[in-house]
Amino acid sequence: MKISDLRTMRIVNIADGKILGKISDLVMDVNRGYIKGIIMPGGSKWPLFWSSEREVEVPWENIKKIGQDVIIVDMPLSWGQNNNK
Repeated sequence: MKISDLRTMRIVNIADGKILGKISDLVMDVNRGYIKGIIMPGGSKWPLFWSSEREVEVPWENIKKIGQDVIIVDMPLSWGQNNNK
């Protein structure tokens, strides 16, 4: 699987079954050679410069399964309220 393949997948929260969006970026540890997490929009459908919403980092530990079409994550139901960066 290529990194570009990940960007086309929908992210689904296992906690409530909601589609959270798609990956906008990855957090990498280039010195150790692994992915630390994924970045996704904070919930707004408008571009970030028109919105107060920020991007949200999902730690790699919260990614439960990467399938052919979706990425399953386990995020607390309050993640969008308290965990924006």
